[in-house]
Formats: sequence, structure tokens, C-alpha cells
Amino acid sequence: MRYVVVLERSDSEWFAYVPSLPGCTSSGRTQGEALENIKQAIQLTLEYRKEHGLDIPAGRESLAEVEV
Repeated sequence: MRYVVVLERSDSEWFAYVPSLPGCTSSGRTQGEALENIKQAIQLTLEYRKEHGLDIPAGRESLAEVEV
């Protein structure tokens, strides 16, 4: 499965979250670390949902940038 991951940078770290999986968040000191950590968070979220009989949402988002 593929999911859109949103990355946001603070002064000291990167935050990552998955819009299709509410509550699935992670962070890291670098963008790469945040991406690796969110992969693990996604896997754990999917395992939890499966074990508890919860639906597994498909990633339906797409990203676009607009210039203003």
C-alpha cells in the first residue's frame, strides 16, 4: 500500500503524519529519519488495525503545490 506522508519542519526536528491514518504520526531529527520512523508507525498502525478487526483505509490523497 502507498500512503501520502506530510512532513513539517520545526526549528529542531521534522514531524510526519499520514492523513489516511488518523493518529499515525512520528518525528525525526532529519527528514530522512522522520520518513523511516513514519514507515514503522504505518506498519504498526496497520498491524494494530488488522488485529483488532478495524478497517484499513486506502491511501486516497494526492499532493499538489500551488503558487500564490
